[in-house]
This record gives sequence, structure tokens and C-alpha cells, in this order.
Amino acid sequence: MRLYTTGAAVALVAILLFTNVASYMKIILQPTSDTSICPIYDIKAPPRFYTDNSTVLKIFKSESYRLESVARLSGAVRMDTEVSDNLPDVPDAPEKWQQFEKFHEYLELTFPNVFSTCEVFKVNTWGLVFHWKGADEALKPLLLTAHQDVVPVQKDTYKDWTYPPFEGHYDGKYVHGRGAADCKNVLIAVMESLDLLMGENYQPNRSVLAAFGFDEEATGIRGANEISKFLENKFGRDSFYAVVDEGPGLMDDVMTGAVVALPATSEKGYVDIRVDLFMKGGHSSVPPDHGAIGIMGELAQNIEYDQFTPSLTSENPMLQYLQCMAVNNGDRMGTMKKKAIMRAGFDKLANSKLVQALSQNKVTKYLIQTSQALDIIHGGEKANALPEDVSLVVNHRVAVGTTVSDVERRFTSRVIDVAGKYGMNVEAFGETKLLPKSPAGTFRIETFNTPLETAPVSPSSGKVWELLAATTRHVFEDLVYEKELGYPIVSAPILMPANTDTRYYWNLTRNIYRYSPMKINVFENNAHSVNEKIEFDGHLQLTAWFYEYIQNVDDELAG
Repeated sequence: MRLYTTGAAVALVAILLFTNVASYMKIILQPTSDTSICPIYDIKAPPRFYTDNSTVLKIFKSESYRLESVARLSGAVRMDTEVSDNLPDVPDAPEKWQQFEKFHEYLELTFPNVFSTCEVFKVNTWGLVFHWKGADEALKPLLLTAHQDVVPVQKDTYKDWTYPPFEGHYDGKYVHGRGAADCKNVLIAVMESLDLLMGENYQPNRSVLAAFGFDEEATGIRGANEISKFLENKFGRDSFYAVVDEGPGLMDDVMTGAVVALPATSEKGYVDIRVDLFMKGGHSSVPPDHGAIGIMGELAQNIEYDQFTPSLTSENPMLQYLQCMAVNNGDRMGTMKKKAIMRAGFDKLANSKLVQALSQNKVTKYLIQTSQALDIIHGGEKANALPEDVSLVVNHRVAVGTTVSDVERRFTSRVIDVAGKYGMNVEAFGETKLLPKSPAGTFRIETFNTPLETAPVSPSSGKVWELLAATTRHVFEDLVYEKELGYPIVSAPILMPANTDTRYYWNLTRNIYRYSPMKINVFENNAHSVNEKIEFDGHLQLTAWFYEYIQNVDDELAG
């Protein structure tokens, strides 16, 4: 009888170990109190804050300063600096870039002290680099970046704007216009913070550089790319303390409702793939059973239905963000959700449940999944003529754990499936992949712009990160919420789904943070769309953060 009982117990244990019951028990027993995963750093204000904080208080409290700042940002928005894709290089067609001359004149007129105090470099004619030299050359300089250009306003949407896109209208709460949110607000905030410090005769120990590209919205190849070469040549590889560029700010966390700061420590990769289908043309009165547009349409449908598989690994900053919320604001979320988050980096069941939950929301879904968007299709010139060339461009934002090559192989496989069905030749990225004896046509696949792998993940621990987080707590808890928030603000790393000029700055430092510290509703901004605007309180928060951060990192103890 004892042998039977012992054998049954062993069998039960074996069953539990190899079923979801055991896996669920592991989740239930998971502790969630390890705050070392995501520490909350002490508030740090610059030493001067405790002797004279009149300037930073002026940013928030002075109506006259607010209106002066409104005028500066509105004036920048009024400068039309649209840049479209596929423009020629600056030396080849300087007239295509002439809009930046007026913008440079505006900046120099608005910030004369910054221009006279800094060493100013013009890179590739329209790139701007300001070098405010510090007293201690042994300290690595800080680099603050933004871009001067804006995406074009579609002409047929002008009628849909509440205020003209290049008027810079201020309604008492928002500044409206193209570039108000992306990202002339960041550029003007950087310049304002420098101007305020210079106006007080502040002398930095650590050099501060501001760099502004002029074609970020068109891949940055002529702006930030050339600026990065200039900076690496001047200062050397790994020569900067940190890079702070445009990015997420502060928001109410969707799981807990708590205010959280979200510096992006990485960004997704990028590849545009163009596929052309060449077929014999002819008169529409005798069409083939399957013409080029129909076949390309089938391919497009197959691509849309065949989505990439979502995946969340410990390499993705998204997991650390979730764990930051679980250990610091876990009392605001369900117990099992919190426990699953803590195990998701090494437990298959917990990971699958978390991935399933994240995939239900379109925003979080694409932080763990490669996206594919069919953005451009073209074919045919006349109603009674069969098209001889139909093209499709698909944009991919490459997730952590996936490479550009993975995307290219998957795309090629989808094309081969359709090509095989209709007897087509396939040329993919310069190689023949399918060649029937008598091809009915040819698919040609190529990249449309320069591909980009997922960015290296910047540190979310150590002194550089600590000062970023500590400055955020100071500005928002002390000044924005005036000590009434009731809990500490957590800085949690996040993945940026879009791309920034930081793609060219990887050689300059490990510490690259895509971060625009503002507490605003980003879904109201309408960046890249009709009625783009920025809540002006957010702009003042951003200026104050730069003003305090420059001072906080201004000694050897900053890292």
C-alpha cells in the first residue's frame, strides 16, 4: 500500500511538472518585491536651485516669460522648413534647401547670445552645431539634439486645418502648426535653456553641444549623418557623456494610472521594400485572366494577412518597463498580471500570457512585433491599356530580436508563393530566386531606402541614467506637481517604434536617450497630420528640464 501511495505521489508530481498546472503554480508563487530591478533614485536639483531658483520658477510662473516663449516657438513654426523624400544632395541643388536660410536667420535673431557665446558650425550648409565650451576638457561633453525640418503638409488638407499650418497660432493653451510637436518645440526648448543659462553668466564645467539636422523626416542622411561624422572627427569615438534627442516624455501608465517617465533606450529597425511586377502590356479589350494589378493585389493581401509573430524577450526595453511598473506601482495592477510580468523573461507560460495581452492593444502590439505597412502602390497610366509595371512599397519597423535580413527573407518568400502560382520570375535583392522556363512576368524586389537594424540598447542603470531620472523627479515632483503628486515618479526604459536622428550617433556614446520630458496627452498632438499642435505647458516643462539637467550633469560626479 505504501509503495502504491508513493508511486501515485511521484506520478502526480511528474504530471504537475509537465502541465500548465505546475507552470501556473510557479507564477502564483513568484515574489514581486525586488525593487532592485527598477530602483527609484533620489530627487536631485542643481546646487544653485537651493540658493536662487528664480529662473526656473520664472519658466513656470511668469506670464510675461510664457508669452515671450510662445512668440519664439510660434515664430519657428511660421518658418516653412518642409522636406520631402528623395531630394537631391545640397551641393547638387542648393535651391531645394533654401528654406533653411530664413530659419537660420530667425534663430540668430531670436537667440543672439547663444550664437555669440558658442562656437557655431554649419555642417553640409544647413546642419547646425553649437559648441558651448566647458572649463574642464576632461569631462565628456553633453549633446542635445533636435531637427529643423518638418514633414510636408498635403496641399489638399489645407482646408481641414483649424488654423493655417504655418501661422503658429496660439489659442491660450496650444501652439498650432506644422512642427509645433515634431520637433521645433524641442529645438526651441534647447535654445531657450542655453540662452537662460548664458544670460546668468553661467560657466559650465562640462561642454554642451546642440546639434540640429535638417532632413530627419527624410532619413537624416544629409543632416544628422554629416553632423555625426563632423562630431566623431572633432571629438573622437565614444567621446560624449550622453545624447538626448526627441522622444517620449511622461504619461499616465495604462496599467496603473501612475505618472511614469519613459526615456527610450532603443528604437526599432527600419526597412522599406519595393516590389515591381513587370508584365507584357496590351489593349484592355483582350486582358489576361490575371493582370499585373490583380496579381500584385493578391500579393498585397497575402502580406497583410501574414503578420509577424509578436515576441517579448529580455533584450526588449519593453519588458523592463513592465517590470518597473510591477515592482514600483504593483499595488495598482492585478496580482497575477504582476507576477506574470516578473517571470516573463524566463517563463514560457508567463511570457505567452503577457504577449497575448500586449497584442490586444495596437500601441503595445507594435512594441513587440515587426510592423508592415503597405504605403505606396502604383500601376497603370490609361483606362484602356494594360499596365506593364506595377509597384508596391511596404514599410517595416523591425522589432527587437528580428533583423533586416529576416524581413527580407520573409518578404521574398511571400513573393515566391505568388510568383510560383502564376509562373513568374523572381529577382530579389540582386539575386534570381525563381526562374521558370517561360516566365509570364518578373517580380523584382529591392530596398527602397537605406535599411536600419534595431538600435543598440542604452544603459538603464548607472550614473548617467540615474541623473536623467533624478532630474525628472526634481522638475516634475518639485515644480510641475509642486510636491502634491503623492508618490515618486518612476523612470522606465521603453522602446521607440519610430526612428530618430540618433541612428547616426551610435558611435558617439552608449548613452543615447530619446526623451522629451513633458507631461502632455501625446494623442492630441497630431504630429505629421492635420491640426498638429503642442500643449504649451509641456513646452515650458521641457525647457525647465533642459535648464536643470545641464546643471545637474556639470561635474565629474555625473559619470
